[in-house]
Amino acid sequence: MDKETRLVEAALYISGRPLTIHDIQKVTQIPTLKKVRDVVQRLIEDYSGRSGALEIVRLPRQRFVLQLDPQLSEQVGELAPQGLLALGELKTLIYIALSQPILQSNVVLYRGSHSYKHIKNLEAHGFIEAIPFGRTKELSTTEMFADYFGFDYDIDKLKGQLKRMVRQIRIEQSELAAASKNL
Repeated sequence: MDKETRLVEAALYISGRPLTIHDIQKVTQIPTLKKVRDVVQRLIEDYSGRSGALEIVRLPRQRFVLQLDPQLSEQVGELAPQGLLALGELKTLIYIALSQPILQSNVVLYRGSHSYKHIKNLEAHGFIEAIPFGRTKELSTTEMFADYFGFDYDIDKLKGQLKRMVRQIRIEQSELAAASKNL
């Protein structure tokens, strides 16, 4: 593997998030975008030919991410260090995503005053943006949120995907509760 290919692979690995062709070019200093695209394409082919645990996925708008094969995530996910977000932050994020755009004051009314800290952390991680709106802020999710969790960029589609996911989790939880009663 040549130096440029190793640099691109390292950039995708260390970022832990999708990178654009421009991001990759900037950090690797590969002279042309065409050369970056060629290197990324070779890496995609290399990873798909391995049938290994990792894959490079091409996302819309010339973005790429190195990730664990989703089929393996469930089995080995518990070995991952504590997630990026605490459970309360995740609940606040879901509420914002389903209600967006939403005023911060309304999130606080629904989720409680602890959500101020959640919102600050979610914004710091790039999952939401907060635009001043009078004495409060208007909150909505970012492309980073969609990329990180695998949702569509279109807000209506994103909300539909999230609602289906929440519904499926509730079904699984009720089935689990019913099964544990029968034990």
